[in-house]
Amino acid sequence: MDVSPALLSDDGVFATIAEVEAALRALHVRRLRLLAEVLRRGLDVDSYRRLVRADAREVKRWTAQVTLFLPSLSPTGQPLPPLHPTTGALLEELSDGHLTELARAISLRLPEGSEEILVQAARSVEPKAVRQLTDRIRDRAEQDRVDEVDEAAADPGDVLHLRDLPGGRLEFFGELSAESGARFTAMIEPLSTPRPDGPRDAARRRGEAFADLIHLASRSTDLPSEAGERPHISVTIDHDTLRRGVGHALLDGDRHLSAAQARRIACDAKIVPVVLGGDSEVLDLGRAKRTVSVAQRRALHARDRGCAFPDCHRPPKWCDAHHIQHWADGGPTDLSNLVLLCRTHHSLIHHSQWQITTTGGTPTFIPPRHIGPAQRPRQNLLHRPPTPALAA
Repeated sequence: MDVSPALLSDDGVFATIAEVEAALRALHVRRLRLLAEVLRRGLDVDSYRRLVRADAREVKRWTAQVTLFLPSLSPTGQPLPPLHPTTGALLEELSDGHLTELARAISLRLPEGSEEILVQAARSVEPKAVRQLTDRIRDRAEQDRVDEVDEAAADPGDVLHLRDLPGGRLEFFGELSAESGARFTAMIEPLSTPRPDGPRDAARRRGEAFADLIHLASRSTDLPSEAGERPHISVTIDHDTLRRGVGHALLDGDRHLSAAQARRIACDAKIVPVVLGGDSEVLDLGRAKRTVSVAQRRALHARDRGCAFPDCHRPPKWCDAHHIQHWADGGPTDLSNLVLLCRTHHSLIHHSQWQITTTGGTPTFIPPRHIGPAQRPRQNLLHRPPTPALAA
């Protein structure tokens, strides 16, 4: 009996959406099987196209899926397995868009084992992410063919003006030489490309990208020292405010932050957290129990290989070490409780209902129901193949 969506509970709405999507995938597989029979019998494909009201490009795409992923018959009538059985075995779990991207990936002749990685990714991400992962695998395979290009000769003219604004903000303007400008643009453009979860305004995207560059520069071992210390900032906050996440903190002693901002930046090893007790005594001054050691960060780089959030391409040097269970809530600074997250996804995790666990030592993310009704665990497959537990 078909129930009106208005009468369903929240969970019922999502469950019904999942049922409808599964039915649509099953119908697409049946459509492919019927097309395969049309082709096997040598019937008029144009008649098929007009019957299903599809254009020639769609029929061509479906024909490729039939050829690659469906079983066939030999000239003597013997059944033959699909050319690509890995995808063929999961046809009813994949949409038309996923199968299109997998067919495209096969046409690129990627390294052995790539199809298995892409199929497992397709079970939990959208078709666009499968295309991105395909291109990443292809680019890795072609890296050796890329020639280095000589940089242009430098010219003088780097100028930067700074002006303090109310609320701790900073205004700046200036001019870069041709060489510095080219390097700056080369760093900003990849970081400021549009993302589904990012701002649409180009200026905002470039602003976030520039902040990422500052985060990277703050970790450089080549920065000069000041008063015997490498550049750093201090965040002062009382322990109850840090624990509850409600209240204010002081940035470098004179600029206010929210407690949520303080909790987020306290994950960074280059932040010196000054935690105060009830009588303003210093309880914690960047002690190793809270911050991530150099050895731990190296281990995180080797394990996560970049931002661990699904489909994020940011490399390790752009990431913060995030406590899965926050330190203020009793979480230890152990590798099992740490994960690399870029600035955007670090903020997202602090303000959303995504859950983080570890599967086979690899960070695994469980989306909230409004994003993934089935709450299927996801991993970032752009940096490494899925773990056996995820692929099961």
